[in-house]
Amino acid sequence: MAIRAHDAVAGRDGIATVGSAQARPGRASLALRRERQLAYALLTPTLLVILFLVAYPFCAAIALSLQDKMVGSPGRWVGLANYLELFRDEVFLRTAWNSVVYTVVAVALKFVLGLTMALILDQERRFNNVFRTLLFVPWAVPVIIVALNWRWIFDDLSGFLNNFLITFHLSRDIISWLSDPSLAMGCVIAVVVWAGTPFYSMTFLAGLQAIPRELYEAAEIDGASIVQQFVYVTVPRLRTIFLTTVMLSTIWTATNLQFVFVLTRGGPASRTEIFPHLAYTTALGARRLGMGAAVSLVFFPVLAVLILLLTRRMLRPTDD
Repeated sequence: MAIRAHDAVAGRDGIATVGSAQARPGRASLALRRERQLAYALLTPTLLVILFLVAYPFCAAIALSLQDKMVGSPGRWVGLANYLELFRDEVFLRTAWNSVVYTVVAVALKFVLGLTMALILDQERRFNNVFRTLLFVPWAVPVIIVALNWRWIFDDLSGFLNNFLITFHLSRDIISWLSDPSLAMGCVIAVVVWAGTPFYSMTFLAGLQAIPRELYEAAEIDGASIVQQFVYVTVPRLRTIFLTTVMLSTIWTATNLQFVFVLTRGGPASRTEIFPHLAYTTALGARRLGMGAAVSLVFFPVLAVLILLLTRRMLRPTDD
């Protein structure tokens, strides 16, 4: 009797064990389903924002670029005619070259000046905080205010720069800074560099202060010079920051409209015309919405590649 009772208890225990083992996968799958539903619920607002504020306008712009659409009139489907007309237009070809020169030169100068200022401000010295504050002022001023101030500085008659040069006998003639085809682009790039360099300085300075000082001390003990410490210690530690900053700045610089719009309006003779301003004047000035959309989308593949590279770089695990 004792043996039968023991077998019965063992049987009941075995059934309970099997039952609990069968219940666990069901509970786990239920928990996973609930987590998945919660994730979709949390992502839905973001997906809706992307759909209505990014995807829909982008698809609408593509459709608009394939039409001969004027303001106030119905569009007429023309396919790739707008793009073919653009590539036969001398102003558009000059704009493409101007955009490349404007972006590359401005980004390169901002990188060099920003890194130089970051290296200087990273050193301990008196009134260093004051210098940092003054350096970051251009980044805090609104872009339109910066452009208007520099437009006054470059003014032919009442501008500060001409008055300064004539007062101190550095020049006898009035210089048309923004009207001279050989000077206008340089002036616009100078303003862009002045306003954008603090972003590089802040980013690079933050990266420099995150580098352990022990690495420099060890390199100095090993006999490394200042240049060698910069090449073998500083640059490898800042490589990711360099890449991210340059890509972000390239996108911002290439798509910026305010400086050219306020300073030169694309002149003289389209010497400072860039893609954002050409798209603006074509769509709202000439009221050719289809052609304006085509101008904007021509430059999109380059920006898309930069965004893709930036996203892949930011999502890549950091290497220590």
